[in-house]
Amino acid sequence: MPQHAEIFGLGIYTPREAARLVGGTAQEVLRWTRGSGPSKPLWTAYYQYMEDTTELSFVDLIEVRVVKALRRAGVSTQSIRFAIGLAETRFGVERPLATQNFRVSGRQILMDALENDGELVSLSKANPGQKVFTEIVKQSLSDLEYEDDFVARWRPSVANFVVIDPKRSFGEPILDEFGISTRTLYKEFVDGYDARHLSKIYEIPMKYVNDAVRYEKGLESPSN
Repeated sequence: MPQHAEIFGLGIYTPREAARLVGGTAQEVLRWTRGSGPSKPLWTAYYQYMEDTTELSFVDLIEVRVVKALRRAGVSTQSIRFAIGLAETRFGVERPLATQNFRVSGRQILMDALENDGELVSLSKANPGQKVFTEIVKQSLSDLEYEDDFVARWRPSVANFVVIDPKRSFGEPILDEFGISTRTLYKEFVDGYDARHLSKIYEIPMKYVNDAVRYEKGLESPSN
């Protein structure tokens, strides 16, 4: 694992934890960020400069989330790779999937990538490609907050009070107002402590406990 000084404010996630947060698998995360066989990674993950390190940063996590959404919609890895390269060329940044510019222009970049790649623009008869891509970009990026054009934190749209902020608790999902880990609350809930008891013990309103529990339950059965 990277040293404390190297991860402060950047977030740190194992492939398994990243997969849990985006609704994917650890194998997918490793394939996209580390490569597999002859296939190169889609981008160079932040901690890859360190020997035998597979942990990801918060920026990597957001990029994994976008890629997962695209793959779920049927966009090929080849097209995603081309789109990343095209965005890098257009925006002159190394991590385009994590920028405000991609949120604004991502749909057109994806359309250009598909057209160049020779794939059908329409992913299904019922959903013209342009509409599909608009929804993918909207859903994947609408609950992110940016600073200086770069992603700064993620406020999951499925929760009211949860934030994922690399500058707090190393990027672990927490209740924003209280800084309490949602996983900790959920673990105690599963162990038999009801929301009323947890509300009293942690001195937080019960609606926050319930929100944390709902959020963590959703991670166990991802639908997004």
